[in-house]
Amino acid sequence: MIKRYVNVLDFVLDIAYLVTEKGLHAEYCQTPSSFHVQEVLDRGVLTERGEYAVLEVRKRGLDTYEALRIMSKEAGIPLQNFLVLGLKDKDSTSVQYVFVKRSLLPENFSLERGGVEARVVGFSRGKPSKSALLGNRFKIRFETSHESDYQLAKEIMRLVVEHGLPNYYGYQRFGVKRPVTHLLGKAVLEADSAFFAKTLLSDTTPLESEKSVLSRTLMKFDDSLLYEKMCYEMPPLEDCGLALNKKLRNLYVDAYVSYLFNRLLTRLIDSNKGSLPDTKIPTLGCDRTAYQQLLTEEKLEPRNWGLVKCWYRDSVIRPADPSVSREGNTLEISFTLPRAGYATIVIRELFKENFLVQQNR
Repeated sequence: MIKRYVNVLDFVLDIAYLVTEKGLHAEYCQTPSSFHVQEVLDRGVLTERGEYAVLEVRKRGLDTYEALRIMSKEAGIPLQNFLVLGLKDKDSTSVQYVFVKRSLLPENFSLERGGVEARVVGFSRGKPSKSALLGNRFKIRFETSHESDYQLAKEIMRLVVEHGLPNYYGYQRFGVKRPVTHLLGKAVLEADSAFFAKTLLSDTTPLESEKSVLSRTLMKFDDSLLYEKMCYEMPPLEDCGLALNKKLRNLYVDAYVSYLFNRLLTRLIDSNKGSLPDTKIPTLGCDRTAYQQLLTEEKLEPRNWGLVKCWYRDSVIRPADPSVSREGNTLEISFTLPRAGYATIVIRELFKENFLVQQNR
């Protein structure tokens, strides 16, 4: 494998290795028009009757929590009653499945509002497990004026399938304009609410819009900075990190655990002389010993170890059913990843420095 950081976020998040030096000549920006994702659901989960209704939700330009808040308000159901199998990026057009107890859902419920469409497609006998999500099918579209990009895309995808990619957590796990989600998770673990509030509300980055920077300077937040608004309105302000709802708090902690995983994966490849080992890697909640050196470097002083969950993650990820097609100057690349796989890791391999990740949002 080739060690190469192709953008500043790679340095921040320790996403270090590539399969090939080859890269497409075209530039790619992720938008709801250029990036499509659809969950691949285990159809054995669906039944004609059951305790849970299964909603197929199509959203555009919203993250999963924003879509759920719209559904919650429209259906008159508290947000925590909606169960999802995965989170989908804001800068996408996505189709995912949402579970809610049938007894809570208004009869003949459907929704088409604010970038969200939802309809009941079946029922489930019980609460869904993560295994109900088999993976995600991705489709990326982009314009190119380079005739060679078609064959080059096919060749890069061939190499990716043959050799596999390091199964890093992708940029959106941590934030693109503000890659601080893992820092917020560390603050939650250390019960450092003052640092949490400062980082979430007032710290700025060069990638943010002028509007966002001004909001942080004036400490005035609208719904475009919803999490900041929620935190700012929680008295006392210094306690907002621990007062956030459980789902959000876990999201931040899991981001920090994911950051440590990325660092450990890069070190494993380093120690293996640049070769990618094909194994399962424990996260921090499973094996602190494996992370001891990193924890020392991080100077982590946790007070909330109970928030750290245990799961294992494959070190290697391989796209399935890859497809490259073209129509005029438009190329379309499709592939399927197992659940918890990040399409941005594949896109990074395809475009290298031409993946304009910092300009996406």
